[in-house]
Amino acid sequence: MNESAMMHGWILYTGKVVPELTRACDEALAAGVKLEVVAPKEVALILDPEEPAKLFLRGELVRIPMFVIAAFVEEADAYNLALLQQLETQGVLCVNRAETLKRTGDKLLTLQLLAGRGIPVPKTVLVRPDTSPAFIAEQLGLPVVVKVLDGSKGHGVALVQSQKELETLLEMMDAAHCPTALLAQEFVADSRGRDLRVLVVDGQPRVCMQRRNRSAEGFKSNVSVGGSAEAYPLTDTIRALAEQVIAVIGLDIGGIDLLFKGDGFVVGEANSIPGFQGIESSSAVNVPAEILMSIGRRLQQRSAARYRALADQVRSLDDLRPKKEAELVQTFVGACAALEQTQQRVLIDILQRSAETEFGKARGFAGIRTIEDFRRQVPVTEWSDYAPYASRMEDCEKDLLFPGQPTHFISTSGTTGAFKKIPESAAGELAKSIVSRTRIALLMKMAPELLDGFFIPLSNGAVMGKTACGIPFGFASGLTLAGAPPEIRKRLAFPPEVLEASDAETLDYLIMRYAVAKPRVRLLVGNNPGRMTSLLETADRRRDSLIGDIERGTLSPDLDLPPDLRQQLEADLAPDPERASALRQMAGARGRLEPRDYWPGLRMVSCWLGGTIGRYLDSLMPWLPEGVVFSDCGYGASEGKLNIPMQPGGAEAPLAIFGYFFEFQPLSGGEPLLAHQLRDGEEYGLIITTYSGLYRYNLHDIVRVKGFTGETPNIQFVSKTRDVANLAGEKLNGAFISDVIRQALAAEERHWRHFCVVTDSEAHRYEFCIEPEGDDAPDAAWLHTIDAALIREASGYQLLRAQGLIRAPRLHVMASGWLDRLYAQHVRPGVTTSQVKLPLVCDAVPQAEMTLRSLDL
Repeated sequence: MNESAMMHGWILYTGKVVPELTRACDEALAAGVKLEVVAPKEVALILDPEEPAKLFLRGELVRIPMFVIAAFVEEADAYNLALLQQLETQGVLCVNRAETLKRTGDKLLTLQLLAGRGIPVPKTVLVRPDTSPAFIAEQLGLPVVVKVLDGSKGHGVALVQSQKELETLLEMMDAAHCPTALLAQEFVADSRGRDLRVLVVDGQPRVCMQRRNRSAEGFKSNVSVGGSAEAYPLTDTIRALAEQVIAVIGLDIGGIDLLFKGDGFVVGEANSIPGFQGIESSSAVNVPAEILMSIGRRLQQRSAARYRALADQVRSLDDLRPKKEAELVQTFVGACAALEQTQQRVLIDILQRSAETEFGKARGFAGIRTIEDFRRQVPVTEWSDYAPYASRMEDCEKDLLFPGQPTHFISTSGTTGAFKKIPESAAGELAKSIVSRTRIALLMKMAPELLDGFFIPLSNGAVMGKTACGIPFGFASGLTLAGAPPEIRKRLAFPPEVLEASDAETLDYLIMRYAVAKPRVRLLVGNNPGRMTSLLETADRRRDSLIGDIERGTLSPDLDLPPDLRQQLEADLAPDPERASALRQMAGARGRLEPRDYWPGLRMVSCWLGGTIGRYLDSLMPWLPEGVVFSDCGYGASEGKLNIPMQPGGAEAPLAIFGYFFEFQPLSGGEPLLAHQLRDGEEYGLIITTYSGLYRYNLHDIVRVKGFTGETPNIQFVSKTRDVANLAGEKLNGAFISDVIRQALAAEERHWRHFCVVTDSEAHRYEFCIEPEGDDAPDAAWLHTIDAALIREASGYQLLRAQGLIRAPRLHVMASGWLDRLYAQHVRPGVTTSQVKLPLVCDAVPQAEMTLRSLDL
């Protein structure tokens, strides 16, 4: 995140405006930093043991700044220091701190501290009322330098040539009852009219300049009183001496003045916030920009340390349950900086919860103390390892994979094509909820204006039915929506009951009937951008009916709705002729009904941006208003929500490391790796362990690492593993498709030599390539049979075909000899055709030149 865009602070200052102050404010404005000039004595602070301290600026209660630059030039008096100390106790970053100002604001104290550490300083006498000029001359010689304790910028400093002049100066000050204490210092002749200024930023010497008086007889070298400045090498000697001073004074940002003496230097003084005109005129350093960047870095370091501490407090998933959304985000950021420790804790938490289950006892969970133990005792698993447990859970058995019974089952076709129900535990549901809440909080952070309107979630119904034991089952997206926070659910652009419509065309119409009536739709969110395009096309295609319903406050009579659902939905509708009139004008002006007109304030689309799904974006973008931001909705599956997007525009995001334990299978083979062992740019197969009883479960997903957040890899989904067809989320594996094709061919008593399926992501359809035996080639009727079989056997394919996201299939009849040509591609010395496994799922027609003819449904 861009920390400077969120920075706000004060620069404490009194007195006349000086160029440095103006420069600091200008640089802050250019960097997007809110910097307010505040006079310390205009701030009133109220201490109350019953509540946090309050600050009033010119009588108005104000929020505490993130940082303060303590640049007041008057003395560091008790009130100024008290304000600074109070800000420090409230966690404000103070540059410099009150203790540093005490040390630099009193020149004698500065010298005392430095001399006490053996750092060379000019010989000095504190001038008391009874100190005689003769004593000063005897100790320091003549001429002698006399200065006030709290002077700056060359003011309050004089070079006294004789004892008589010294007597006169002291008498005048005594007669004027001057309250300011004086110092007398030896005159360092080698440094007459010149000295060095070392700029300190981030507690480190940054650059050095030499200051000179423009007159050969001049004594002072300060640029603010007419001196000149030129660059001077920051030698090892100068750097080492400056670092000693910084350590003693505690200087974060400031300046150190060095006087030439013999072959070395003595320290003249240290300043908390020095003038920097000379530094900028003699070097390429932008001093206020450097200071602001330093503050930004330190604020980030503070945040990182605070977030890391939050993450360190989490020992169990239950520790995350009570956290507010903002704290969840902070904890997640902290966890990303402690990847290995976080993953260790998550795994042990999962195993301890399930130690007394049937699965846990069989694998010795109670005795597992390390990741290495876990990997030795539990092999990588597939859904077939869990299907018997899931079936028993449907029949009311408990304590099998996790404690107790499932809260619900998630319905999915998975990678088998067959309908399956994945059990979800209470802890697994909590893990998904925490990831969802963190995702939503970050989405709102990306675009806070989203809460000033409505959003359209592309979701399925939450509950499809119940098992024999009475446990509900449904789609993951519907269950996510049902578990969303109330403040999010009230922003739905349509009533949740709309999702109960079973007919796909009716569902699309209902969603847009409600949503188009609302001009303040801000967000479209859902996995598939193609589904979004389909909705927009539905609204345009049926615009006359839709606008008429909005005008009358009705639902079209041709909608396929159960009477009770129709009655429930119509009860909340009201006529809106004004909106209907505006929509007719929009459609008339452009020739079609478009969201750029009816949702002019649409701000964000959150959907899958990676994998093959990202191709659908090209058809969606022309419908949308200019300036819409695209954000990935997060990579996941029915088994889990696996990463947490933190920035718009990309498909990569850090792993959801506090919800799951992750392993990664190198595509080249070998043992699975842990998350902290991954390399940027590499691709891996994903293996997860969840709170819902999946242990070392192979998702058959390929992910790519694209950078890191802290120590945590950012991953993006690439594809399913080999022989899995997945145009739009249906996830049909090759074995399943092969069975369907063989059964369809057998039903018509057709014989074949070879077949494969092509997933045409451009045309959004399946293409079946078949080499028949002899002339017994399938025809268009067979193509209808195979399409019907996929609709019947694969719920994911059925849903996406109904929504138009997968189009009607195509058949390619291949010439005789096609199989032989394919084998010839793979056969090499030492490899026979019996060892070649031809892929069943392809992304293009293999040996396309051998196509005899193509048929469409």
